[in-house]
Amino acid sequence: MRLVKMALEPKHRLVLQAGCQHPWPCFGKPAVIFHDRGKIFTSERARAVLVDRLGIITEQAPPYYPSAKGTVEALFRWMTQRFERRLPNTSHGIHDAEAAAKAGAMTLEELERYFYRAIVDDYQQSWDGLRRQIRTVLWEEAVRQTGVPHYLGAPDDLKLLLMKAQNRKAGSHAYRVHDRSRLSFQGHWYTCPGLLSRLSNRDFEIYYDRRDISVIYLFVEGSYVGEAYCQAFMGQRVSAWEAAAMRQHDREKAKAARAASASVRVHMHEAIAEAKKQRRRATRLREQGRQFDRQREEIHPAQVLSELEARLPPPPASVQLPAAKPDPEKAYPVQPLVIRYRDREPSP
Repeated sequence: MRLVKMALEPKHRLVLQAGCQHPWPCFGKPAVIFHDRGKIFTSERARAVLVDRLGIITEQAPPYYPSAKGTVEALFRWMTQRFERRLPNTSHGIHDAEAAAKAGAMTLEELERYFYRAIVDDYQQSWDGLRRQIRTVLWEEAVRQTGVPHYLGAPDDLKLLLMKAQNRKAGSHAYRVHDRSRLSFQGHWYTCPGLLSRLSNRDFEIYYDRRDISVIYLFVEGSYVGEAYCQAFMGQRVSAWEAAAMRQHDREKAKAARAASASVRVHMHEAIAEAKKQRRRATRLREQGRQFDRQREEIHPAQVLSELEARLPPPPASVQLPAAKPDPEKAYPVQPLVIRYRDREPSP
């Protein structure tokens, strides 16, 4: 869908950002899209957007027949043979892993800028041996002869139209609002209280772009009704891949925390079991001693028992504190503070 959107929109902004020397006039609504058996082209969503909404004919290429897509295969060969090997800081031809890692230092923005410049200033301006003309000139001649229809709708409508739509395959095959104020989508909570409260117990579709899932767009019966925001992302741009990586990282951290807490619980249970054993052992020894003390009357005569009782150590003193006695009144000097009244304060 991003490729279709890029084909429909003018590319003047991309040319200026990339710093190209030539214009890129190739844009418009294609009449036919010749594609392979990829799910992105054969899905019901792609057919509804391309065929029903945009009026584009989709034609599937025969399997295992690459010569049917000769133009696309030629472009792929140009990318691998000329563009990839001539990139600055490339690691092509370097067989040392450490040297290749040092040479291949390039950000995604730099790669995208170089790719646009290569397409506009190199591929479009190169000679096409089959048609015997420069590719840009071939495009201009074809436009003058047959013309290219353009998309005349609003850019925002095109963005929403080409976004990915998804429905939950459960219940009534639609998303449901939880607690009349929040919506669950891909493991995250989205809120829009004024809108979601009205959509409670109703079926609706969710449109989103995988490059930024912090905002999702809600449609009811094909009509746009509003959007919902994820509070966990706090307005940041988070792609679907980054969100999946964050969830994986959180799961690993939660697993490590559960393992640590489980080991602590095991030690606590072991300590409790050991304390129970010691308490039972002490209770058993005290009971054994009490039983032996009861047998003294059977072992010794009365004179010896009285002598033994007299030799017992005195009982320990009580550990209770003495009764509290209040302090005498006016035992501590108290200095009253002066009260300042606001209405009596002198004005500055």
